[in-house]
Amino acid sequence: MDESVRAGVAAFDSGEYAAARDVWREAGGDIADDLGDAAAVIVRGRAASVDGLAADVRAAGEALSGFDGKRGVSVADLRGYLETAADDPAVLERRRPPALTVDGEPIALDDLAIEEVFALAPALADAVGGERERIEKAVEYARADLDESGTSAFVTLCYDVVTDPEARPIAYQRLVERVDRRETRETDVEGLFG
Repeated sequence: MDESVRAGVAAFDSGEYAAARDVWREAGGDIADDLGDAAAVIVRGRAASVDGLAADVRAAGEALSGFDGKRGVSVADLRGYLETAADDPAVLERRRPPALTVDGEPIALDDLAIEEVFALAPALADAVGGERERIEKAVEYARADLDESGTSAFVTLCYDVVTDPEARPIAYQRLVERVDRRETRETDVEGLFG
């Protein structure tokens, strides 16, 4: 299964609807796009942005019809939730959407494989008011370090950003600091040999 679909399911089920929306929309394809649209209306509804919401909720629910089981993602309960919300958009504020499952199993953030963590980490930067580009750079460094040495602080901190909501702000801050230091070091080396 595409790591972005699994990462989005884990984010969605943990209440990180905006991050789920972003990771699904970036992945593209009908499954991810339909899930992204559903997450988008939930984000809007939870923010009480109701202009035209009922029609968008209805459209998102309809897009999920015939979807159940594609790539093992079960959305029947979500479809029912969206049908209810289409008639009463305030449901989106009052009730959490039902959890999604993949192959009948829920996916928690700490169940994600490293590539799934890397897919989700930039989307979660927004959850701490951070800069997505800095986390994308941290993911790039983490991948390089994995190839070179098998692990690094970048890998650990990306994992913390994704799997530990309480530690997310400090893990984000430390990642940004490490990115800054690494970029400075690379610039210094280029200056010496450039």
